[in-house]
Amino acid sequence: MSDPLAVDIAGSSLKYTSHAGVECLIDFSDILCVLSNPAPTYSVLFFQKTELDGSEDFSLKKIDIKSLPAALSPLVTKIPSHLRYEDEPPVVQVVVSTGSGIGKAKTVFQDVVRPLLKYIGLESYELYETESPQTIIELAQSKFLERAHSGVPQTIILLSGDGGLIDILEVFYRSKKAIGVSPNIVLIPCGTGNAMASSIGLRSGPVPGLSTLLRGSPSPVPVFAARFSPGSRLVIDEGRQRADIDTDAHHTLYGAVVASWGLHAALVADSDTFEYRKFGSDRFKMAANELLHPSDGTPPHKFKGKITLTASSGPDEARCQETVDALEHMYALATLVPRLEKEFLISPESVPLDGKMRFIRFGPMSAEEAMHLMTLAYQGGRHVIEDTVTYVDIEAVRIDFQEDEEKWRRVCIDGKIVAVERDGWVEICKEPSRLLNLIN
Repeated sequence: MSDPLAVDIAGSSLKYTSHAGVECLIDFSDILCVLSNPAPTYSVLFFQKTELDGSEDFSLKKIDIKSLPAALSPLVTKIPSHLRYEDEPPVVQVVVSTGSGIGKAKTVFQDVVRPLLKYIGLESYELYETESPQTIIELAQSKFLERAHSGVPQTIILLSGDGGLIDILEVFYRSKKAIGVSPNIVLIPCGTGNAMASSIGLRSGPVPGLSTLLRGSPSPVPVFAARFSPGSRLVIDEGRQRADIDTDAHHTLYGAVVASWGLHAALVADSDTFEYRKFGSDRFKMAANELLHPSDGTPPHKFKGKITLTASSGPDEARCQETVDALEHMYALATLVPRLEKEFLISPESVPLDGKMRFIRFGPMSAEEAMHLMTLAYQGGRHVIEDTVTYVDIEAVRIDFQEDEEKWRRVCIDGKIVAVERDGWVEICKEPSRLLNLIN
């Protein structure tokens, strides 16, 4: 370690002179944390902006200081139990999803996460980079699940979009054996939508999720099960191929974010291509615009089917069912989270990880009216107060499809697309068990 530096406070910045004699300023907003060293010294970890080829990235740097200014006292951080090696040390695993979003996960690991783990003294961890869409599923089966069955404490640092979390969740909920110790999962969001990360408040700061890694605590993740009629198939390979939903003939997918049919499911399915993904989260708006303005000049499609909602009523939690009057729809969505993107507040009454499921629906309307509702969702979730929108608390929802063409029978379950057979159905119900923890 180099000799500690003397520092001063200049407004909202930390001022010091480097060992090379250069005067430097670190804005408080760029400081991740302060670590205690052998008295009386401290280490300041901060983000440094780098610009390459017109894009803005950040790397994590460290300086050692002689004493702690009072203004930095709130930033002094103790290494949390899900990372520290005391008593029964957790197994720490880092998963870098190389294909998530626009492919920045590897850079974020190299420039930020790896230096952080080194600075906090955590150099004995397992590192995995995805080689295919199956890598995280295979890791969950061979590593994460076996350790959970055996009661081994583990922390999984996941540099990915929502898909990585859902892959792990799927493996755990398909397991028939009891979970001894639930793993703690830390999200460093590197996808396009990042609905879960946005919903639990990780989408701020130079590198979202890093502060939560150091200061967060575990909360159980609520889950829903989506059960499909027997002929339903997963849509894979950018829509070109079909695959079985599962291996045990239950035709069930599990999710923690969203289940949808209609406009939302169609735009997720249509935008899930290499060409669209280059545009990041804008791909969703682009696909939505094409669905709302068909190239043949016809109005937007009217999705046909019967929707039945199940809700609990009264203190005894009795169940009651209600069928939506209309058989034509544009948008039907059930969610456990408030946000589908950082600014897209689809369910303003939702509280992250509280386990309540909300249903949002509106019927056929013009492209202009639909875009108005979507715009209101970006303006603090104001769409839910419109008379044309149904917004209710539910326990379950069932859709019986009445569409001839397969493209209008596509359902989205946390980014996965399922094509339901003609006259088929889907039921989405809250799961009673919670097998994973999320650091938030």
